[in-house]
Amino acid sequence: MRHRPRGFTLVELLVVMAIIALLLGLLLPALARARNTARQVKDSTQIKQVHSGLVTAAADSNGSLPLPGEINRRGVLHGRGAQDERVNNHANLYGAMIARGYMNAQILVSPAESNTKVIPATRYNMAQINPALDRYWDPVDQLSMGEGTGGGAVPNPITGFQANLQTMCNTSYATMPIDPSIRRKVEWRSTGNSRFACVGNRGTRGGVQTGAEFTNSKTLLIHGSTKEWDGNIAYNDNHTEFGRTMYPENVAKLRDNACAGGTALTGAEQRLDNLFKNDTFCISAVGRRNSDCWLVVQRRSPNEGQSDGVATFNAFDGPTPDFITWD
Repeated sequence: MRHRPRGFTLVELLVVMAIIALLLGLLLPALARARNTARQVKDSTQIKQVHSGLVTAAADSNGSLPLPGEINRRGVLHGRGAQDERVNNHANLYGAMIARGYMNAQILVSPAESNTKVIPATRYNMAQINPALDRYWDPVDQLSMGEGTGGGAVPNPITGFQANLQTMCNTSYATMPIDPSIRRKVEWRSTGNSRFACVGNRGTRGGVQTGAEFTNSKTLLIHGSTKEWDGNIAYNDNHTEFGRTMYPENVAKLRDNACAGGTALTGAEQRLDNLFKNDTFCISAVGRRNSDCWLVVQRRSPNEGQSDGVATFNAFDGPTPDFITWD
């Protein structure tokens, strides 16, 4: 007598489905963590490459990290004349680095980017670079005004490199501001200082850690959640660290007083340095703490309104939303 093959019963099918669901429940969080870890590691590698590009460029400038105002100086003689402080901002900095081949547009955007306004500079036009015509990078943001490159009443579509988190930004990363301060004079160099942060994941506006301005910041979603800031930071010796605080332990404490003429802080008075807060609070250039680490996305130069490019020194004290951009 022939027997028909026995199929699965409903109970057996439900048991198998329950086991599969259980396995998925166990594996998916692990896969998500592995994916996030991979993004964090790739992000760290890109930040290190960005800093490496700056250090490589410094080898051609007597150890000083590149400045747009040094590359495109004031005056009619190429390579001569005073530095043009009007063009010193992060948009022009990275535009010049791409133009010179020290880095590409892709490494400037994090693989874990959470802000839809941050995209690679795919429209960067290398054909615009012409030193003979005094153009050393795609000049859309030469003076941070956002004009097109065609001239005339109706300019061509904007190309170039942009650094405004509110409209369009071609970099995920915050960098030391390149305003004319003692901070720049001392640390915007290939110093090998393992205690000074140079570039990394951006932070919250002014380094705040409470309130809606903290919890609503898109930078929190890059590596963590809305409850804490996580990020990779590259230091001036080119090592990169991943941390969960805006006050890294290896960063030097603030040792000097806020303004010149006071008493230096010592012992218990020494304060921890917030990576995303300007801790100088002093208009005088002499009074700026050269040890203060501050990482931002600098959209404009505070000196662009100076017709002769003369440096001013009150760049980022007080509310200056026109110069710095957060999300």
